Amino acid sequence: MEILESIGGVLLGIAFFVGSIIALILFFTVGATVGVTILPFVSWLTGILFAVNIIALLIAISRKTRGVVGIIIFLSSYVYGLQTWITGLLVALAFWGWAVVIIGLFMGGIGVVPIGMAAAIFNGRWSIFFVLLINVILTYGTRIIGRTLAESAGRANE
Repeated sequence: MEILESIGGVLLGIAFFVGSIIALILFFTVGATVGVTILPFVSWLTGILFAVNIIALLIAISRKTRGVVGIIIFLSSYVYGLQTWITGLLVALAFWGWAVVIIGLFMGGIGVVPIGMAAAIFNGRWSIFFVLLINVILTYGTRIIGRTLAESAGRANE
């Protein structure tokens, strides 16, 4: 009886290991497909939000609107970040393959962006590199500007 239990435990462990590998492969395959599918929409939304942010910055001249404008700009940075992440993922995948994408994901998930930038540089695709660089600057720049505007509105209300 103990032999059957140990064989069952080994088979269960093997099944769990094989199932984990299959789930990981499906996750990456479906994730890349989803990324390719939603990237045009996210890019369109990024363009719209960029125009909204420019107009919002003009509205932020008035002290009363800085809090709302700061929140709008700060929240839009997450859409910029999503576009940057998806683009970095797809660039790394296209130029260097799954192994590098997996390494980038193990670097806190955000590693695919610098790896995508490096892949673009080493493959001579400078336009892709600069798109990613501008998106990174846009992502963190809007977070800083949005937070600063929101905090200045809080200080003005005190």
